[in-house]
Amino acid sequence: MDFDQNTSEERNEETLRVIEKKSRKRRPALGPVIILGVVLFVAGTLFGSLYFSRFMGKASELNTDRIIQKLSAIQMLTDKYYLEDYDKEDTENGIYTGFVRGLDDPYSAYYTEAEYKQMMEEDSGEYRGIGVTVGKNPDNNYTEILLVNKGDPAYNAGIKVGDFILEVNGKDTSTMTLTEVVTEIKGSDDPVLLKIYRSGDEFEVSVEKSTISINSVSYEMKDDKIGYISVSQFIENTDEQFIDAINDLESQGMKGLIVDLRDNGGGLLDSCVNMVSRIIPENDLVVYTQYKNGERQDYNSNSKDVLKVPMVILTNENTASASEILTGCLKDYGLATVLGEKTYGKGIVQSIIPMGDGSALKLTVSAYYTPKGTSIHKKGIEPDVKMEMTDEDWKEAMENPDKDKQIKRACEILKDSAN
Repeated sequence: MDFDQNTSEERNEETLRVIEKKSRKRRPALGPVIILGVVLFVAGTLFGSLYFSRFMGKASELNTDRIIQKLSAIQMLTDKYYLEDYDKEDTENGIYTGFVRGLDDPYSAYYTEAEYKQMMEEDSGEYRGIGVTVGKNPDNNYTEILLVNKGDPAYNAGIKVGDFILEVNGKDTSTMTLTEVVTEIKGSDDPVLLKIYRSGDEFEVSVEKSTISINSVSYEMKDDKIGYISVSQFIENTDEQFIDAINDLESQGMKGLIVDLRDNGGGLLDSCVNMVSRIIPENDLVVYTQYKNGERQDYNSNSKDVLKVPMVILTNENTASASEILTGCLKDYGLATVLGEKTYGKGIVQSIIPMGDGSALKLTVSAYYTPKGTSIHKKGIEPDVKMEMTDEDWKEAMENPDKDKQIKRACEILKDSAN
């Protein structure tokens, strides 16, 4: 299961209202091929509904006859009147995308084969690019920055989570598919020129490319034996990296720990559970999920190794999903002080379902709750110590990490705890 790192997640709602929606060139439906495709897709959807009935309950029936008849009429009108040529594969994918978009859920999505491969690659591998995760915002169809890998080219160029890419190499991203945007960014070894929208301003930035090795955990020992671990996302090997970091810091005599989850938009549930398991006693509840039919599933600690030092967790408005699971669990048990800003508030879980032809479907299937039964969806987690970072603070921290005022305050809290 996945806590979703590929959609806009309703970020920057005020920004979304400001951006002017651009109309997109409409493409027609296909001919007989697409009608057959829709029949198979609808059949697959109905089968899938039955398959997931234990999660989602009885699915409402679709009027497949009406869908096929209307699509047939659209196809005939298109063949007769539509002026331009069109790409059949793009049009077919557009039908599937539109079906899922009709759920009116910003976290559910249909992935083409290319998009699914990209997602899997970024979850576990190495790729050539600028070090960002992007998604299509459903409200305006622009490409949004969902994750920026620290230390990679985009991060060094000042790209931030929540930025919108209006243009890539002069091409309007609102008229491009996500695959086309990613291909344009990765395409050659030349720098990519991005036009960025941020908080009412537009600017251009040229970003170099490099081989991106996905390392989601970095750590160091700070003064007074205070350990510091930064987690950028939850992917397949994040739990192993996190546990190795704790083990190494413990071997150095760590007396307190800072876990930095700022701008961490989440990721895989299993990685999150394994990471929390290294901190809390075996069999203690980490999180539980609840499906539409009321069925509950508990996720408990699976490790006998317990961390016995005071902790501070750093959060901001982009701390979301799996990051909130870790934060909420340790806050419920009184094992960590949360410092920073209120978290994003994403308390639902998505499952990614391969469709058998290389494509995949991501659906919201359950809600999650902290050990005390708290839902943080659309609410977020309030910090114990509220402390904001301005753009100037972030700029200073990027230039000199020792001047990060939230980290400095966390160190002070941990030193006081030790005394």
